Amino acid sequence: MRENIKLAKKLFKTAENDLKAVEVLYNAGTYNIALFQLQQSVEKFVKSYGIRMEIIKPEDLSRKINHLPHKVFTRQYSGEAKKLVEREKTPLLIADMIPPHQRGKGNTKEKIEGLEKLHDRINKVNIPKFKNITKKDLTQFVKESKELEIEHQFNEEELFNNLKEDFIKTHEHFKEYFKQFKDNFIINDVKKRLEKTDEYVKHQVLDHKFKYRQEEKITYITYVWINLSLITAPHEQSTRYPDLSSEETPEEYYTNENVVIEFMPKFIELMKKTVEKFNEVFE
Repeated sequence: MRENIKLAKKLFKTAENDLKAVEVLYNAGTYNIALFQLQQSVEKFVKSYGIRMEIIKPEDLSRKINHLPHKVFTRQYSGEAKKLVEREKTPLLIADMIPPHQRGKGNTKEKIEGLEKLHDRINKVNIPKFKNITKKDLTQFVKESKELEIEHQFNEEELFNNLKEDFIKTHEHFKEYFKQFKDNFIINDVKKRLEKTDEYVKHQVLDHKFKYRQEEKITYITYVWINLSLITAPHEQSTRYPDLSSEETPEEYYTNENVVIEFMPKFIELMKKTVEKFNEVFE
């Protein structure tokens, strides 16, 4: 595990250097190599993320993932869906122990369906078609990425009151539930917790907000990296080799009139944001 983290950090560092090179090359007008370096940067960042999240193993890098980093995310969504399915199958031996107000409130089925749809949508993508991506699509991608940067604003009082209500109902239920077993140790522990309800709930509020912020950052990172994986993948070869059918050189094809090149400054900005958020999550 420790060796995997070391490898993930090395990949991440190399990806950061690639990203720095992207900006230098773009500013120098070497657009084709700037785009190639962007593809390389995205690929390494995604592989680093995949190893950090234990979605892929080091041996997957060259064989199964190679130059198709979006596969990391199809694996992620498939794995998360399978875990939820298995959890749903697990029999609950003490169903009565769940407080009445929490029964039937889970949205596991919807989560599984959502993950499966994401997996299928990304898995069925036709990579070559992305070479002809339109300005409209790229504008939409940048717009949605910007929207994902906006942090959710919590209503502190409402959040505290909702968590407090749940805490009290849950512990009152446990107090009554364990009376049938005459388990005074647990009953007394529950009573002590209820006496310090506000103290416990304040910690729950902090924990809820922290987890929510982490999920926001992961959502932003995955959204940008999935899309940039797909946008840059078709250019991995053509940015370096002439087109044999038209004899057009990469320098002739990748000019500032090329729609992907036009969006390069925005892609660089988005990538810098993902690096910042990645470091906040993992470091």
